[in-house]
Amino acid sequence: MTLTVRLAFFLSLASVPSFAAHWSGALVDSECYATAQKNVSFEHPGSTNTRRPIRSCSPNEKTKSFAIVQVNGMAISLDSDGNEKARAFVLKEGKKSPFMINVVGEMSQDALKVDTISMK
Repeated sequence: MTLTVRLAFFLSLASVPSFAAHWSGALVDSECYATAQKNVSFEHPGSTNTRRPIRSCSPNEKTKSFAIVQVNGMAISLDSDGNEKARAFVLKEGKKSPFMINVVGEMSQDALKVDTISMK
């Protein structure tokens, strides 16, 4: 019985790091991207092209709020700590357009809590 309890306890500890999830996509200036998404023309709804807003909203050293645009066009905002990590990442990587990244973190109510950011 004691062995079973110990084994269950250690297995539960091993599963704690698995709560973090992986996201990938383009890193953008979230305010710019939100504005670009609102300024859509009256085209067919299925023909939304995210490449132009991703390129025009590429972050720079002045960007304060970031988001990850996934392949489906959905943008996920980063929390305040994630914004700081993304800003440091952009400063380190220099000028690139677009920043295709992988992010490990946890999704909270309305923002992604970032653990790590890396180039895709």
